[in-house]
Amino acid sequence: MNAHRTTLRLAARLAWGPHPRQRLRALLLGAAAAACAVTVLFAAGVLHALSGEADRLRQRSVVPARGGAEPVVRVDLRADTWGLEQYPVVWLDPVDEGDPAAMPPGMSAWPEKGGWAVSPGLAALARAHPALAARFPGAEVLGDAGVLHPGELLAYRHMPEGGAMGAAAFDAAGFGGPGPSVGERTEVDRPALALALTGFVGLPVVLLAAAGTAVSAPLRARRLALLRALGTPARRLRALVAAEAALVFLPGLALGVLLWTPVAPLLGEVPVVGRPVADGALVPPPWATAAVAACLACLFAALAVLTERRGRGSRHRVAPRPRAGRPRLPVLRTAPAAAGLVLLALAQLRDGQAASTTTLAGVVLLAVGVPPALPVVARAVGGRMADRASGPRGVLAGRRLQYDPRSAVRPLYGVAALLVLAPVVAAWMGAVRHLDAPPPRDPTAEAVVLRGALDRVDTGVLLRGLPGAVAVPLAPRDPGPSGPSGPSGPPVLRVGLGCADAGRLLGTAVCGPAGSLTPEGSRRLAVLLGTPAQLRLVPPGTLRPTPGGELAVIAPRDPRFENAIRAAALAHPAALNVVSAADLVLQESELVSWILGGVAVLGSLTFLVLALGTIDRTAAGRDGDRLLGALGLSRGRVRAIGTEEFLLGYAAVVGTGLACGAVASAAWSAMDPAIGYPAGVLAGAAVLAALLAGAGALGIRLASGRRPAEGRAPG
Repeated sequence: MNAHRTTLRLAARLAWGPHPRQRLRALLLGAAAAACAVTVLFAAGVLHALSGEADRLRQRSVVPARGGAEPVVRVDLRADTWGLEQYPVVWLDPVDEGDPAAMPPGMSAWPEKGGWAVSPGLAALARAHPALAARFPGAEVLGDAGVLHPGELLAYRHMPEGGAMGAAAFDAAGFGGPGPSVGERTEVDRPALALALTGFVGLPVVLLAAAGTAVSAPLRARRLALLRALGTPARRLRALVAAEAALVFLPGLALGVLLWTPVAPLLGEVPVVGRPVADGALVPPPWATAAVAACLACLFAALAVLTERRGRGSRHRVAPRPRAGRPRLPVLRTAPAAAGLVLLALAQLRDGQAASTTTLAGVVLLAVGVPPALPVVARAVGGRMADRASGPRGVLAGRRLQYDPRSAVRPLYGVAALLVLAPVVAAWMGAVRHLDAPPPRDPTAEAVVLRGALDRVDTGVLLRGLPGAVAVPLAPRDPGPSGPSGPSGPPVLRVGLGCADAGRLLGTAVCGPAGSLTPEGSRRLAVLLGTPAQLRLVPPGTLRPTPGGELAVIAPRDPRFENAIRAAALAHPAALNVVSAADLVLQESELVSWILGGVAVLGSLTFLVLALGTIDRTAAGRDGDRLLGALGLSRGRVRAIGTEEFLLGYAAVVGTGLACGAVASAAWSAMDPAIGYPAGVLAGAAVLAALLAGAGALGIRLASGRRPAEGRAPG
């Protein structure tokens, strides 16, 4: 008991001692712990929010009435569009309105027949836009249990009297089971999510924690060497190291928890990503917060002990002062990076989802494996420089890097990981963001296509208030003319439209003398209807709308047309879908914003690692510079040696990172022809790295100019 008490008292004296380097350690390690806690709690909150959304999505999934199950409601899944955003519109016809199993989550009572129940996000949007509000008159608002997040757009309609559903309608036994989901299914790809969290959050958090525990390592090494020389057992020293670090990082972790806990409930969206979330969704449960704090505490304690064991040379166990010799760097440190390269090579032999997962795993493993391998690379660069240098300055700079490569490259670990991941992310985003341009608009007319219960559509009611519009039945596509070897030519689409109406809408004659479409008229009408088929006009009365067919509505171009036809279709007693050009425009994947958010987290933590390591490295470099000054070197020579040492280590880091990034980008581009090789991004990264090298060299010169007198003894 006395031994444990003595260890704790000594750890407290070491942790909160008055030495300037120890105060710097307390400040930087505590700040690193707080930043790690906020970052990991933020990631845990995002996972908690996504898990809650997945649960709510499952709760409102429609369970088809199969295997003798008694149907309680008939369902027709439709959709509507506002702007460029498409959202679900669900028609419901309950067997018994008093049966709660027939109601979807979030609905406490049935609206009147023909009435609407909409999500809070759609209700708020409708209040801001009267044209949208006209589509859902007198709508009730769903509860929070019925929506994924407050910004989601969703609408339910109670079947009106005399209404009709489309051919895709089905009987359901209720909600909350296996079956079609209401809204876009957002199932998370768990392997991809785990790898993304490892690359964008886990890796920089570990690097930041490692940089924090390594602050003021020379001071701690001298103190531990003295205790070791006095005969303190190794186990007691490890306990002392862990206790000393814990007295610093535990308040930092507590500060991080205290910072995130009151802020998280106030966030209505995921920071950086901009995605709305439910109230309090980013607050992980108490057990998750405790688990995060415990895991981070174990991480910091383990890194502190590993740093002490790594800093203790095997040949100088009892030496209270460092001596000549190089700390051991096992080649095994390069194993993770080598394994990442092997995975990237194996991915080229696979295809499909297996190739994607293997490539992603290889990229992440390479990014994780590059930092541990950097000291080995830096030592080789330093040794080569020292052996080939023609002057004492190059020899000293190379030997200093060769002797202590970890301290030289540790602040740049995050930069190397960023150089591996950034080109890959840029290549992927370039492919995702490359969207085909929408087809050109017709200058005089516009059209939408209706689907659903078309056999119950009253076109007179539907087109009321749309002057000049015509309803045009479209027959299902027939195969083209058949030859001896089968069908030849494009499919044929019969259009129930007369030449007079077509010419009036398009503002020009579209039919030839025989009544068939001219090439220009066929082209313009095909663009208007959004079809590649060959068009054939037939007399309007010869085609009738069918439940499985399509009905086009063509009108003179008017900015109010689409909203008017959508409002009329939603008000109609028959369940209809309206498909317009807005529905055919490809939208940017939601993953882009998530990837940008991950890159922002990675970049921010990388900057913290760089800043923390640079501050510590600058403070530690003063002792070495004083020793060189004591040997008679001028301040200019000392400054030049420090600059050259920095540039050597920086070149080793940036060169390794760019080379691995180029290899990872090549593997990623080979996986999908749509992903171009990011040569421009790599070139830009190289230029930016060169500019940062100049800034770093300037910083060293400025820091050297402010150092105290050379003759002062190191503290």
